[in-house]
Amino acid sequence: MKPQLFKFSIKKQNQIINVILIILFFSLSINVNAQEDTIKNILERFAIDYKNDPMFTSNQSFGIEVDKEMWKIDAIPATDKSPSQISITKGTPSAPTFYYVTNLRTLKQLDKGELNPLTAGVKAFSTDYAPLDIEAMEGFQPSQEFVGNVLAFTFHFFTKGTPEIVPFGQHHTRGTHGAQASIFYYDTGLRTGYGYLHPGQHANEHPLSKTNPFSSMIILIKGKVTARLNDVDYVIEAGNAFFIPPGMTHEILNPYDEAAEFILLMFGEGA
Repeated sequence: MKPQLFKFSIKKQNQIINVILIILFFSLSINVNAQEDTIKNILERFAIDYKNDPMFTSNQSFGIEVDKEMWKIDAIPATDKSPSQISITKGTPSAPTFYYVTNLRTLKQLDKGELNPLTAGVKAFSTDYAPLDIEAMEGFQPSQEFVGNVLAFTFHFFTKGTPEIVPFGQHHTRGTHGAQASIFYYDTGLRTGYGYLHPGQHANEHPLSKTNPFSSMIILIKGKVTARLNDVDYVIEAGNAFFIPPGMTHEILNPYDEAAEFILLMFGEGA
């Protein structure tokens, strides 16, 4: 006797398909809602911490786009008459302003303190990818001081705790300008960071990376490098610092067997 195959009517098949679609729809809805709750919880933790930050001294209204979904944040610092207030809601800011572009994975890393927000945003050129980027809404007209102010704000909003601790070292870097780097702090007229050069790496090899309109100081803390300044090579060993004036071409090479580590200070008008 041959086994009988199950045969469903067209109506029965459609019922089964409808049930499957309903299950998929609710599963997707649950996942979306869970992700939104996770994002909001993380943003609320940043807000709670920032409320007590001594650098929270001015109103801020901005957006955070996480995986293509926009959230708006309005922050009002404390006064003699009222405590600080920060509201977080899903949606686009009501007035043109700046906004961050990121993803949930990066947001979780920032939340855990595994990634410095300025390191997450570092890139050699504006067209490069960064896991935490800053964009401007249509109609937003930033002032001349905007870049320095927003980078300092970025650090304080996304860095939790007192004191605000910045881990650094090889495993806390991202690739930029041909080297590995992590950022300490940016403000108007000041940029500070940590650099790591693997053997064979060549920083600032790209023609557009070779000069700055401001001064720099490189403090070598491990290994040695060849500093190519205005096309002249100098060997610099750990325990020494060297100054780079505005406009001087500078490339940092590591043709040696040991990794090199350094602290980078950039300062002056335009930094």
